[in-house]
Amino acid sequence: MSAPVVITGAGGFVGRHTVAYARQSGLDVRALVRPGSTVPSDWPNDPGITVYKADLAGDTPLADMLEHAGAVIHAAAAMTGNHDRDTIRASRNLIAQIAASGVGHVVLVSSLSVCDVSTLADHETLCEDCPSCARGRDAYAQAKLEQEHLFRDGAAQHGFTLTILRPGAVYGPGRAFNAHIGPSLGAVMVMVDGGGTVPLCQVGLLAQCLVHAARRPNGIETINIFDDALPDRDHFLSAFRQCGWPRLALFMPLGLMRLLARITPDSTAMPGLLRSDVLEARHKPLRYSNALMHERLGPVTMMPFEQAMQQAIQIEQDQTP
Repeated sequence: MSAPVVITGAGGFVGRHTVAYARQSGLDVRALVRPGSTVPSDWPNDPGITVYKADLAGDTPLADMLEHAGAVIHAAAAMTGNHDRDTIRASRNLIAQIAASGVGHVVLVSSLSVCDVSTLADHETLCEDCPSCARGRDAYAQAKLEQEHLFRDGAAQHGFTLTILRPGAVYGPGRAFNAHIGPSLGAVMVMVDGGGTVPLCQVGLLAQCLVHAARRPNGIETINIFDDALPDRDHFLSAFRQCGWPRLALFMPLGLMRLLARITPDSTAMPGLLRSDVLEARHKPLRYSNALMHERLGPVTMMPFEQAMQQAIQIEQDQTP
């Protein structure tokens, strides 16, 4: 693909790494960021990066940005806040403008959170054939699920090809911890553990896969993105303790948490780990396959887990006032 690639959400954690890998791979990038956003200091000096500032949920025309683009990597979404506006409405607007521009291929950053792990037994392997949830377990998961449906419908209606990538818990420089370990309060963490591995995805790995997917249209497909050597929770915690936190880790058996969740009223007002759907999504003991990732998007490179965690933690410490 010699045509430029459009990357939405380019100013975000995933977006910035994807821009960097696209440029490393020789692709020109059209980077879409929110109005008022700052951009990395090296972007203005790079003639291969053109920055566009627009609110995808607004009515800004994007024809110039999309004209003759080889693919769109859609990494813009709300982690918190107004999901209807910043994920759903933004996706609808982008799909309409993609259709009008004639862009032929879209890569969507989705999430592992849309998978219905209730269909899997303990210690089974989660692959791409795991069905999606009928409804999201929380506002974020619901929005990502609806976003997938919107893009699938858009691809079928307008004829563009679509690759949906579902990464695990994305980590990297400045972002190390994730909800698959357990809750915390100050210096104390409660590790909920019933076995299985932590579904991690290095941000550099995700960036590689996004760019490779942009170059390899293949109809409409979904690919899970996970590291090769996934740690169990003990291994993860040992690596994380390099930063001196937590001072105290309390072990909570998953079986006990499952019992508490069963006897707790099923309400979104309850803490997440007292809701069975949230508890299972975060802590069910599973294995995670990345075989299709290697088959379709390889070769990819990734750091060993300990090295990646050390880098992530060090930068996180450096950024802490």
